[in-house]
Amino acid sequence: MSAMPLVPSDIYRLALPSDPQCAPGDRVFFVLATNDEATNEIRRAIWLARSEQAAQPFTAGTKDRMPRVAHDGSALAFVSDRGDGIRVYVAPLDGGEARAVTPAYPTIESLEWSPDNVRLAFSATAPHDPASARIALDEPSGARHIRGLPYKSDDAGLLDGRRYHLFTVEASGGVPSQVTHGDFDVAAPAWSPDGERIAFAAQIDRPEDSFMEDIFVVELASGAVRKVNDSDGIAGSPSFSHDGREIAYIGHSNGDDIGGRFNAELLVVPLEGGVPRSLSGATDRTVADYIVCDVRGVGRQQAPVWSAGDYELFVPLCSEGTCVVAAFARDGSHHRVAAGGERDISAFSRAVDGAIGAVVSTPLEPGEVLLFDSFGSEERLTDCNPWMRERDVRMPRRLRPATADGCLLDLWMLDPDQSSGAPYVLQVHGGPHTAYGFAFYFEFQMLASHGIGVAFGNPRGSQSYGHALADAVTGDWGGIDAADVLTLLDTLTADARVDSSRVGLAGGSYGGFMTTWLLGHSKRFAAGVSMRAVNDFVSEAGASDFGWFLEREVGAPWDDGGKKLFEGSPMRYAHQIEAPLLVEHSERDYRCPIDQGEQLFTRLRRLRRNAEFVRFTGDGHNLSRTGKPRNRVLRLRAIAHWFIRHLRPDGVETVPESAGALFAPLTTEKSAS
Repeated sequence: MSAMPLVPSDIYRLALPSDPQCAPGDRVFFVLATNDEATNEIRRAIWLARSEQAAQPFTAGTKDRMPRVAHDGSALAFVSDRGDGIRVYVAPLDGGEARAVTPAYPTIESLEWSPDNVRLAFSATAPHDPASARIALDEPSGARHIRGLPYKSDDAGLLDGRRYHLFTVEASGGVPSQVTHGDFDVAAPAWSPDGERIAFAAQIDRPEDSFMEDIFVVELASGAVRKVNDSDGIAGSPSFSHDGREIAYIGHSNGDDIGGRFNAELLVVPLEGGVPRSLSGATDRTVADYIVCDVRGVGRQQAPVWSAGDYELFVPLCSEGTCVVAAFARDGSHHRVAAGGERDISAFSRAVDGAIGAVVSTPLEPGEVLLFDSFGSEERLTDCNPWMRERDVRMPRRLRPATADGCLLDLWMLDPDQSSGAPYVLQVHGGPHTAYGFAFYFEFQMLASHGIGVAFGNPRGSQSYGHALADAVTGDWGGIDAADVLTLLDTLTADARVDSSRVGLAGGSYGGFMTTWLLGHSKRFAAGVSMRAVNDFVSEAGASDFGWFLEREVGAPWDDGGKKLFEGSPMRYAHQIEAPLLVEHSERDYRCPIDQGEQLFTRLRRLRRNAEFVRFTGDGHNLSRTGKPRNRVLRLRAIAHWFIRHLRPDGVETVPESAGALFAPLTTEKSAS
């Protein structure tokens, strides 16, 4: 029997692992997320995978996350909400019930065991401090008094002035002790080997519109806090060496840039403080996962892992569409790949014996847990989505087109069954400093299994190819990057499989900007989908949760009164858009606020153009990756119906042009259920 097409409602069947944590005995604990159709919620439980055994659930909750194994392998700490608030729980690994060891907090952001396994450090929402807070919330009315930036976050929503601070608690339970205080957030705590101090990342005494964080150490006995990195740049995810002499962290010393123009580097600084030294700078690659896909959130920084004896440090290494685990020598002399391949390793941990437990995605699989031994052999520990073996999932082809000035780009083509004259969609990623690569893309596979090929590539501006290529678009959005996307289009349409008259264009965030921009500058596309886009730079700079990032990216400070922001906006060319365009946006998007989609749709309808609008509630900028399950299903249906209607793949039915039709199940969904 031939495989059934991948359909939007298959989102409800996805099971996605994350946050792997190694334990003695070739065991790996991880979080498994599933989408519950009845409640429209993402459920998370902690599972256990081990060598040569089937993975099984370790906890029975639906909101369990952040598993952390005690250093002696005796217990597992984790964070959960079991109906009475968000708390830290501890469960013995040899069996027994989990018990709460903290009171409830509005949010808990991080969790780490002390070296002696007696205490836990965590960052959580601290009580509101009116003396230092920039924001006050009147809870009965919801009114806010705001005295500084930022006042909202796409991740956290509207802020209320409370900060995330560092706490410690006995692993046996008790009253937590608040360690830090002030108008700053504490992230990524790391214990010193002697348990007497904790390193963390924070933004202290920086301008309110700055992205720069630093690494601090707090002495637990006295509460004294001091900065250790003598540099200006981004700093996060600290980790103590076993000898206690140095702290490694992820960042750079290139000023106030958080977007990816500069590579994230593996930096090391003495405990007493000083100028950091880079162990990874010579590679000209980033040590964070910048590969984007639509089955998990955007990859995050991961703290460096020191080897026994402190000879090496293990970090992600992102290069040309892949993300691997690399080990860098402490003296900076060399590095090696410890776990690699053409795939995306989105998270990992390392056991005492040198084994690496990792979550791995490939173009054919959304994510599995693998165990790499110290000799380089690997074992797959999970089978999270066995149902996908019944689905039509295909491997993309990789091409390396060159631009007119000789820059080598990447392009992947996911071909439909039709061998010639098929419709395709060219996809543009967000960022702009992220990258497509060797990961799983649900949306792309769904379109290809319905007769619409997908091409996706990395123009200049993309990460994983070095600083020069990532920085090439700074101050030139819509210039060299647009030319590169058209180079990718030229490569696509030169292929005999492609009907050049039936090529669509799609993208989200910066990719949405590029979609709107190119449709206003080119007549080569038959249809488009502009998602969560930046369409009007002027309003984006003021209304986004950190719109000043855009000002720096496009090289348009307000010195000229916003003239360059106005002139560089896709809205200035919306009147030239003639291709049918679907606008997609989320009402709770604080990164690219909803007016970015509203303005574009309204302008096109007033011009009597073929434009439709799908808007979602309850989700933010990351709806396509981590949004509510039903919103994700409806979004995929709308995209599929729009391109089926306008690109006309052979043998695929179109839906009527009526209100609600874009949300209707595809005709293939019933047969695939």
